[in-house]
Parts: sequence; C-alpha cells; structure tokens
Amino acid sequence: LLRLARARKLPFHTMAHTDLQPPQKDRPLESGFFISPDALLTPSYVAGTTTDPDVRIDPAWKVSLVYGMTCAIYHQLPAAYHLAARYPNDFELAVLHAVNGGGENQARAVLTGALVGAQTGLSGIPKHFLKDLDETDILQRLAMDVASKVEISLAADGRKNP
Repeated sequence: LLRLARARKLPFHTMAHTDLQPPQKDRPLESGFFISPDALLTPSYVAGTTTDPDVRIDPAWKVSLVYGMTCAIYHQLPAAYHLAARYPNDFELAVLHAVNGGGENQARAVLTGALVGAQTGLSGIPKHFLKDLDETDILQRLAMDVASKVEISLAADGRKNP
C-alpha cells in the first residue's frame, strides 16, 4: 500500500520517505490526500483474527460487542470485515450473525451481505433472500453491470478476476 501511495495510485501521502525519515519543511503540502493508507490495512488485520487460533469470537454474532454496536462506520466496518472473512462462502450465516448481533444490525447486515455477496457472487446468495426482494430484476441487472465493469477494468490492467 505504501508503494501505491508513493506512486500516487492511492489518494494518500506517506509520512516517511523511503529512508524512513519524516518529511522536511521543504516538502510540499499534499492537500487532498489522506495522511496514511493504514486504514486500508484494517480489513486485513480484522480478517487475520478469524484464522488466528488464539483469537475467537463465539458465537460470531458477538462480533458487534467487540467492535461496537452503534451506527458509526468505524464500528460497522470491522464487524462486517470479520464476518465476511469468517464466512466467505456462506452468505446466509454471515448475514444472520450480523443481524443477531443487535444494535445497528441493519447497517452491519447490509455491509456484511455486500462483502460476502461480492465473494460468492449471485449464485452464493440463497434464493429465499431474493424471492421477495422489491425490484429483483432491476437490482440483479445493476449488479451484473457493475460486475462487468470490474471485469473490463481488470482486463485493462492485465489482471484476472480472482
């Protein structure tokens, strides 16, 4: 991430130069850039807790007690990251744990569902979640449109969809 920030491919500036010294006064201010890409590392740190045998949140719905039950995004995202990493192939279980955690469970469930749904694709979302959804056809068409744009973008960068 630091390499990408230094190459200006991410909207962050690094606090240290390549020699790990703080920027000098002659270095221009970088307005419009965030201080550090560290926040982008949070999903990795949180996901790591799901595979570390010494860290366990059981039952998984208690993730909301660990990261916070309020609607603030800094409480919601780590809980959603945790559930998405813990249940990457089980949309229903991930979303149910998000809902059962209480507090701002709707926001947590939406974020968790979006993350796990992105990993499983439409085929990984149980049909009973979709059957009574308002405007299912429109939403599925929009999702497929986004997915095709991701494919095009990855192809343009010479990468394959993971």
